Amino acid sequence: MGQFDMNKCIQHILLPAIAPILIVALCFTPVSLFGCVNRGLMAVAVGLVSVGAAFVAVGMAIRLRLKKDPSSIWWIISGLILTLPLVLILGPLG
Repeated sequence: MGQFDMNKCIQHILLPAIAPILIVALCFTPVSLFGCVNRGLMAVAVGLVSVGAAFVAVGMAIRLRLKKDPSSIWWIISGLILTLPLVLILGPLG
């Protein structure tokens, strides 16, 4: 096993986790603050950006996996975290 790298943790776990946090925050935002339609549009925007970033992360993971680079696991983790907003929108918060 490799040494724990805080920079990789921040890059591949904490930064992608902003998208699911934004979706949950939008869920708990009062309707009177932004309005129902605007909240929905913001959620869709966050979801689309997140899914686009997830595709990039998965592409990087595949490319690195083909090169047998062990850092590909970090990109897989990022891709999984970045798909959470779509799951939340389509599932329990939708």
